[in-house]
Amino acid sequence: MRLFKLLVTLVILCFIGIFIYENMQTLTQPVSFKLDLSFLYHTNPDTPPSLPLYLVILISALAGFIIGLALLLKPHFKTRRMLKLERKEKKEVMEKLNLKQVRSESPAEVITPTVEVEQTAAVEKKE
Repeated sequence: MRLFKLLVTLVILCFIGIFIYENMQTLTQPVSFKLDLSFLYHTNPDTPPSLPLYLVILISALAGFIIGLALLLKPHFKTRRMLKLERKEKKEVMEKLNLKQVRSESPAEVITPTVEVEQTAAVEKKE
């Protein structure tokens, strides 16, 4: 299976290399474009910069990748934040439970940790 993956990867890389080699003349043609950002052409705003086509494609692909990555990571960071909050709340509940156990005078008043956590979870679900 490893050999198969290696061969498939090499074939795909060969196709990409052949594509680039065959289209080198097209990809290196300068393309004139105007981007309305003053810092790009601060010397003469009437003549926009001329860049090769491959560079324009690379810049747009990179910008799309960064935007896509940011949009994909937003739910991940939200989930991490919620888990951190949940762990903090659980720690506070366990500290309160330990404090109750220390303060209790008789063993009959002590509540087991699992029952306490289940009771708080049930109350939170109702809210």
